[in-house]
Amino acid sequence: MKKVLVTGAGGFIGRNLVRGLIRQGIEVYATVYPGHNIYAGENAPNLHVYSLDLNQILNHIADFPKDIEVMYHFAWNGVKPEIRNELDIQIGNVNMSLDCMKLAIAIGIRRIVFPGSTNEYLYYGKPLNKEALPSPHDAYGAAKIALRYLCSDFASRNDIDFVYTIIAGIYAADRRDNNVIFYTIDKLLHREKPSLTKLEQLWDYVYIDDVVSALIAVGERGKDGAVYAIGHGDNWPLRNYIRIIHRKIDPSLPLGIGEIPYNSDKLPCSCIDLTDIRRDTGFEPRIDFETGISRVIDCVRGDMEISG
Repeated sequence: MKKVLVTGAGGFIGRNLVRGLIRQGIEVYATVYPGHNIYAGENAPNLHVYSLDLNQILNHIADFPKDIEVMYHFAWNGVKPEIRNELDIQIGNVNMSLDCMKLAIAIGIRRIVFPGSTNEYLYYGKPLNKEALPSPHDAYGAAKIALRYLCSDFASRNDIDFVYTIIAGIYAADRRDNNVIFYTIDKLLHREKPSLTKLEQLWDYVYIDDVVSALIAVGERGKDGAVYAIGHGDNWPLRNYIRIIHRKIDPSLPLGIGEIPYNSDKLPCSCIDLTDIRRDTGFEPRIDFETGISRVIDCVRGDMEISG
């Protein structure tokens, strides 16, 4: 790849991908929402930032060069759990994404990488790969799945490679999510006991640096029509990850695994199958959970010391 377009470059994955691409000397054209240009003041000659509303993207076709090779489409509204079922927002994502597909056709982009989430397959019950059957439980997941098929068909009819990715649970030192990992870290660092379920559900977590490496590999070597699962591939019960965190912070602290009942008889699952991405792109995750979560814990601890 020599030139790529990254939509949604102000988001967590988008900004990390942009910086990874820049480090490799790739020319990056990045879109951010007006008023949210996180790249202001950055001195990177191979970065070109467009502050624009993607709902108006077709009015800006002439602003983009005609030799961009790959588009990573990360722009998406309504990701937070509390608004994932707001149908108007999710339908807006569909329309906006289709306009981005039209932009790709107009400026001659030959490959589109579209990100999906294990959230779309939480009750599939097996490691995710191309054969996985979607099982969305909210409008966000349903919209993602619908758009996958709409964009795949659209790309096929316009002779564009379309590559879909399913990304496992991402963690990083600069990302604080409201999930079991950060809940546990916060509680233990405050010398408090986290109250948890039995944590028997199988899960995979992947450090952001490995996600970026995988996405770049997919953009360069991914095959048209492929569905690539991106993760570390541990596929452990959640309690394994929590016990690692517990051991690294202070194994003498109480850990309340099993104190809270499940809210359903059916447990979600977030496992991935790396077979296809390894075979087609050569991607291999490099950062194991112990190494990655140590970085996260150190960062959270440092922030607490500064604020305290």
